[in-house]
Parts: sequence; C-alpha cells; structure tokens
Amino acid sequence: MANSLKRGIIHKLMDNADSLKKKIDELEIQIVKEREVHELNLSKIKTENYEALEASQTRYQGELEIQRRNFQRQIEKLKAKLESFEV
Repeated sequence: MANSLKRGIIHKLMDNADSLKKKIDELEIQIVKEREVHELNLSKIKTENYEALEASQTRYQGELEIQRRNFQRQIEKLKAKLESFEV
C-alpha cells in the first residue's frame, strides 16, 4: 500500500512538472509574440515621428524662406530711400 501511495504521489508530481513545463513553453511563445507586436508598434511610432519631424522641418524652412524674402524686400526699400536722399 505504501508503494502504491508513493507511485501515486510520484505520478502526480510528474504530471505537475509536465504541466508546468507546458505552461512555461506557452508563456515563452506568448513573450515572443508580444515582443514582435511591440517591435512593430515601436517601428510604426518611429516612422510617424520621423515623418512629423520632416514635415516640421519643411514648414520651418518655408518660414525661413518667407522671412528671408521679406527681409530682402525691406533692404531693397531702404536702399531705394537712401538713394533718393543722395540724389
């Protein structure tokens, strides 16, 4: 009777160990899948941020060009006024 009890306990422990190994394998697979999802999301965010940065730089360069042209016009006007005083 003691031997059958020991065998039963050992069998139960082996089942528990197998169950735990299976659960560990499932969790490792889940971790790999979640890592892939996170990497894709991170890549998407990086792309969106890069595109937003490019758009911002383009707008900034456009603003600088407008300011440069306005400044150039002001210089031309001031030169014209100066020349009119010299005449």
